[in-house]
Amino acid sequence: MVGAGWAGCAAALKAARSGHQVTVFEASRVPGGRARKVPIGQHSLDNGQHILIGAYTDTLALLKSLGVEEKDAFLRIPLQLRKPDGSGLSASAKLAKHPRLAVAGAVLGASGWSWLDKLSLMRTAIRWEYQHFDCDSAAT
Repeated sequence: MVGAGWAGCAAALKAARSGHQVTVFEASRVPGGRARKVPIGQHSLDNGQHILIGAYTDTLALLKSLGVEEKDAFLRIPLQLRKPDGSGLSASAKLAKHPRLAVAGAVLGASGWSWLDKLSLMRTAIRWEYQHFDCDSAAT
């Protein structure tokens, strides 16, 4: 096997469960692929997946199969999609118990977006919810 990131580890686990002898190699000094932290002096830069949504069913299943509790693995914070200048979308933590209102407020209050962009995103979000966030399993 090659790589100690999500894909490499998932492939190694599947191969091991199928009875194969597995060795994982990692080219970097730190395992984790794109989902690793990078030490910078006394600080660490999160180089990993920043938004993990419910559509990541295989990732969540992998964590479960390894005995990792979702609540222990993830830091849940309100959605923020900001540009370097600070403009963009930011959901209110006060509305976390009311996700529809939080998303609507964040989208409508987003700076730097046209009303057409905001309307398009709201229509798309409503469609996703109407479809119960079910998407084609082959979709990327």
